[in-house]
Amino acid sequence: MKLNQDEVVKILKSKKIKLTPNRIKIACELFNSDDHPSIEDIHQKLLENGERISFTSIYNIVKLFESVGLVKEIKVGNKSHYDPNIFPHVHFICKECGNVSDMNVPETDNENLYVVIHNIMSDYINHEVDDFELNFYGTCEECKKNKHGLN
Repeated sequence: MKLNQDEVVKILKSKKIKLTPNRIKIACELFNSDDHPSIEDIHQKLLENGERISFTSIYNIVKLFESVGLVKEIKVGNKSHYDPNIFPHVHFICKECGNVSDMNVPETDNENLYVVIHNIMSDYINHEVDDFELNFYGTCEECKKNKHGLN
């Protein structure tokens, strides 16, 4: 579901983020992304759309969003990707191209997964689980095709 600018503004206001044109543009780009963009990806997309926002400004704004819980950082090697879906869910990370994608796990399975992880943690150590990340690593369909010359 794509968010319009008014919806993005409401989200930013709910986190008490001062509204600026650059913050709104970056939030719209990030929150409406179908993938998990890096700072470089966001910068490139904004440039393609005629927006001239410095790389440093984008970095600082995305880090602000992360600090208030609007996005999560996903590290892939030495590159960071950002995910506006802050609820526990499953990712597939391609070891060839570094692409990060959400695995379409039904919501009830995601909830069951959380319960299983919570139970494992409480059975073996005395920690309380607030959040988790589950990442699968391998080769994505596109890289598999390229590797085997199927393109």
